[in-house]
Amino acid sequence: MKAVMKVDPTPGIKIMDIDKPKPGPRDVLVRVRATAYCGSDMHLYKWDAQAVKWNSPLPRVLGHEFSGDVVEVGKNVTMVKAGDLVAGETHIPCEHCYMCRTGRMHICENMKILGVHVPEGSFAEYLVIPETIAYKLPAGTPYDVGALYEPCGVAMHAVQRAQPNPGDTAVVLGCGPIGMYVQQIMKALGCDVIATDVKKFRIDHAKKVGAAREVIDTSVGNAVEKVKSAIGQRGADIVFEAAGSGETIKQSLDMVAKAGKVVLFGASPDNPVLDTTTYIVYKEIDVLGLTGRYMFSTWDRVQRLVARGLVNLKSVITHQLPLEKAEEGFQLLLKGEASKIILTP
Repeated sequence: MKAVMKVDPTPGIKIMDIDKPKPGPRDVLVRVRATAYCGSDMHLYKWDAQAVKWNSPLPRVLGHEFSGDVVEVGKNVTMVKAGDLVAGETHIPCEHCYMCRTGRMHICENMKILGVHVPEGSFAEYLVIPETIAYKLPAGTPYDVGALYEPCGVAMHAVQRAQPNPGDTAVVLGCGPIGMYVQQIMKALGCDVIATDVKKFRIDHAKKVGAAREVIDTSVGNAVEKVKSAIGQRGADIVFEAAGSGETIKQSLDMVAKAGKVVLFGASPDNPVLDTTTYIVYKEIDVLGLTGRYMFSTWDRVQRLVARGLVNLKSVITHQLPLEKAEEGFQLLLKGEASKIILTP
């Protein structure tokens, strides 16, 4: 089968023919129909400091956001069957540690990430996953939509962590796909949403989607002053940091109101030094972190909003490419000329 491979610890990928995987007793074999690029795929493509930190084994297949059809199941699989339409949770939990046994499998103490820590990934015609991480999608779900439950789940998890109240003012720093999903969810909850970004493509795309009342270009001028001129000098009730930069993390602490909340889920490589006394102690703000999604309550909440038309998963898609043109997709993202790209193996 065809697969997008990371072979060497250097920038780039290879399209290769590899053996079709075989499911074990508790595994599910999926015919991948749609799979989406994620920021982690970009780290692995570039083989930057973050990729090195993950200690990702090579060679490996890239990708983890996907949907497809179950074609075969292991002898001990009971929750899905051949013919089911599924998406996959990225986190592969051990199912035995304290976090797994107390309702937080997504932060398992022995966590492995699909497409990062195991040789299997979704940028291929077929994929084997543990039954534990298979999520059965509603019948008739378009494949490209099914592949986006996973990234939208991160946005839903961020909102769940923030526990917003109706009418809250929320600022979303970053208009990538997850940032735009946060905007849609917060709007559905009756919140006033402002968004920022520094890239023209993303600003224009977020304006087109229209979930934020205003999308502010913070590539020039003072970002904090621009945001406060739009929401008031008290600041935001909630700030979602979805850009993953040291600068936007610092901005989030300036933009949030006293006793407000800052939700961090953009992975910042520079880990900035922060004045915690001034911003966290004296302002009495709550700083909340998150990774991934609650398994699987977050998925079910996304499904409800999608079914009611309150979140449009397809709204972030800007390109669809065949698997053979995977390199073209990486180049579009590196140039900042795409939002979410779907590969169709």
